[in-house]
Amino acid sequence: MEQTEFEQIAKSTRAKAVATALALSMSMDEAEDIAQDVMLKLWTLRNDISSKTDAEKLAVCIARNKAIDVHRKRPQQPLDSHSNIADSKAPAPDVCVEIKEDHNWLMKRVAELPPKEYQILKLRQVEHKSNEEIAKLLGMEKTSVATLLSRARMKILKEFQKRAGI
Repeated sequence: MEQTEFEQIAKSTRAKAVATALALSMSMDEAEDIAQDVMLKLWTLRNDISSKTDAEKLAVCIARNKAIDVHRKRPQQPLDSHSNIADSKAPAPDVCVEIKEDHNWLMKRVAELPPKEYQILKLRQVEHKSNEEIAKLLGMEKTSVATLLSRARMKILKEFQKRAGI
């Protein structure tokens, strides 16, 4: 392969080398370093490379091997540093399931509200709009917005009380 041919395929080949290194959990800087090493190696082997596909296959192979070498050279962390993973502040799995079920239940109850109450509740609670802003958006009186918002909240509260057995 001549220099001009090599220059033509260099950009795409380098991109494949970078992508391969990134796929193996390398940082962008490390991936760029590996790609540079790959291109240097390809340059030294250019006389033995016959086509663009051969160059790209070889680049991917070299990049993968170099990335593995970099991983192996990293200092290993002792297991003691990970021993407190179970003691983390993450909630227990059963608590996570309970939270998810509660959230789904609430979303279902909110979706069952009349359309106007649902819309007002969403604008207020999710989008953090003021009653005045909601009134302007929906073309209503501010007092009507407050009333519908209160009704929606009361309906949800009653559903909570039923669920809790209060």
